[in-house]
Amino acid sequence: MLNSQSATFAASVWEIASRLGNNAPRIADDIMEAAFPLTCSQAREEGALRMLRTGIVSEVKRILRNRDDGSGQADFSEICAGFAPLVKDLRSKSYFVESAEEYVAIPDLIAEPALLDDARRFMRRKGIECLAEADRLDALYAAVTSNDPAAPRKPQEVPA
Repeated sequence: MLNSQSATFAASVWEIASRLGNNAPRIADDIMEAAFPLTCSQAREEGALRMLRTGIVSEVKRILRNRDDGSGQADFSEICAGFAPLVKDLRSKSYFVESAEEYVAIPDLIAEPALLDDARRFMRRKGIECLAEADRLDALYAAVTSNDPAAPRKPQEVPA
């Protein structure tokens, strides 16, 4: 997608988000056919519409996470200057809130501690899932590099 098309797509995402909320799958379903009519038509003919939708949902999520409209860290630190060092270390400007099924900007998370709690729990659960998968990969690595691949070993400490 050309840069001008990317900007147009992002603007469309934010316009639709203002109506539907920051729910990436809903936004993708609303925007797909209008934004990419020929691509959707071709993907439908080739049986790849679901894969196309997955990619569009992923791009919508990226846009929702990385909005830079000045409402991020500066507003958050205005709530309490003591929060500024914590906000500075965050990697995103918004986080997924499972109960709301949308990405919520940091200032809004602080204004609503229940949403912040939901966002942090969701992030922690995803982190635990990633660590469990890393453990399975460690076990596979240990088996692959052992002298006897038929006898899988328990995962060992493998440097990151």
